Amino acid sequence: MQQEPGALSQWAIQIFPNWVDDVEVYRRDASGRISVDRLGDQQPFVDRAIRSSMMAFPVVVGSSPETYYVRVKTHGLAPLCLHVWQRAGLERAEASRMAFLSAFAGAIGVMVLMNLIFWVWLRNGIYPVYALFLFSMLVAVASMLGYASSLMFPDAPLVADRFVDASSGALMSIAAVFAWRFFDYDSYSPRAAWFMKAAALAFAAMAVLSAGGVDAAIHAAAYLQITVGFFNLGFVVWLMVRHRAFHYLLAAVVFTCVNLSWTFYLLVLLGFVTMKNPFILEFWIPMLQLANLAMLNFAVASRSRRAELALRAERKRAFDSMKVAKTALEERVRQREFVAVVSHEFRTPLAVVDAVAHALELSPSGRDEAVKRAVGKIRKATRRLAVLIENILQDDALETGSPRPAARSFDLREVIESVRGVGLPEENARLGVEAPAQRTMCEGDPARIEMAIRNLVHNALKYSPADSAVTVRCESGTGLFSVTVCNQGEPIPDGERGSLFERYFRGVTSTQVPGSGLGLHISRTIARQHGGDVVLLSSDAEGTVFRLTIPLQPTPIGLPR
Repeated sequence: MQQEPGALSQWAIQIFPNWVDDVEVYRRDASGRISVDRLGDQQPFVDRAIRSSMMAFPVVVGSSPETYYVRVKTHGLAPLCLHVWQRAGLERAEASRMAFLSAFAGAIGVMVLMNLIFWVWLRNGIYPVYALFLFSMLVAVASMLGYASSLMFPDAPLVADRFVDASSGALMSIAAVFAWRFFDYDSYSPRAAWFMKAAALAFAAMAVLSAGGVDAAIHAAAYLQITVGFFNLGFVVWLMVRHRAFHYLLAAVVFTCVNLSWTFYLLVLLGFVTMKNPFILEFWIPMLQLANLAMLNFAVASRSRRAELALRAERKRAFDSMKVAKTALEERVRQREFVAVVSHEFRTPLAVVDAVAHALELSPSGRDEAVKRAVGKIRKATRRLAVLIENILQDDALETGSPRPAARSFDLREVIESVRGVGLPEENARLGVEAPAQRTMCEGDPARIEMAIRNLVHNALKYSPADSAVTVRCESGTGLFSVTVCNQGEPIPDGERGSLFERYFRGVTSTQVPGSGLGLHISRTIARQHGGDVVLLSSDAEGTVFRLTIPLQPTPIGLPR
């Protein structure tokens, strides 16, 4: 180097990048003596001749030419270049860098605080992740600009050197987590989500290894980050084209710019892209990131606004549904009250009609065939209506869980004996009941057990020829009591057997038979309340067989108290 006429003598030579490990500058003065200046990430910042975050050494240029020899040793990503400054210009550049870093840190701080406030308000997990991403961005940028040595660890050069690599790895890890959470990888592609999670874990591991002094970790992290950057770009394009997720468009554009800028930066550092003046990346990358992050902040806010609007819409739908359900419940309560009143009012006149018909049947007039047929029809109709009313009331009680008398121990023989009079005289005449020969005790509600058995017998009588027999067979097994009801009616179609016990179900063979479709449903519900069940054993040309089972031992499972 040689001073030109009129030029200043005080110069400085900046070395880019700022994380070079060791730099030795050799100079021979006029007397022949060799002087050595040492600087670098692994040299204490306090020993530098120029205290600047930009790694630089002083040069005093004289009228005669002087030769400087520079030896560089480093482990990191370093597209080495030298930049010559006047000392005054270097000082102004350092002041501008500090002002920029302060503004960058202030902007990031505001964004972090805003996202933490949003997190407290909206309880959305994307905000703390984004806040951590912003903070890690600030730390990594400051470290790469040389402030890890000048501000954070001026007396610990080895720590400062490793901190640059570790903070870069941590930023890559958090960026992968943020992209995975923000673009909802899990919903659109579980495989892509798995890749991003694996990448985040790999970056975190490389950050730890870098902090431990493993030099190769930062190189591996750089190559992986390039892969992840292009993968994210492909995923975002796929998201727009395949799923029409245009609500991510702004965020996708901004995040793509962030990814591409970092990817380009890494390609330059790795030597895949050649730049004439790579040191301009020191300013270009942070400024681009700041602009991108500002827009990304709007994208995050927009995403949360959509989430909040969706939440409000969901709350409104839930409130409307609650109002509809409340109205339906009130209507149902009114219907039940009406049914209860009407059913109660029907019982007395039905009992009177049945009693008068029975008296008429026993009177001298009842011997007339026409009167006898009319009385039979009357008594059959009143009995059918009475059973219908009992079933409706019982179904309502079972559905609402209405309180009933406490369970008690009773003899099942009494219940079975009462079944003998379940129908009209001509129906009871073809009913064969085999009651248990010995005392058979059960715990529960005898009235409900009787109704469950009566419904099975009623069905057997209704769905069988008037001149055919219906048998009720009782058996006691190991802790179980079974009532098997058999008739000789038409077989139940296979397609209807799975729906027999549903409320109000009536098959195609029952269109000519009056009924409500509640009998089998009520019987099974009562049996299950007592720890038993009702099942269809068989239905073929020989007849249909239902079986009710209840435990003989006390079993409070499912039994309302």
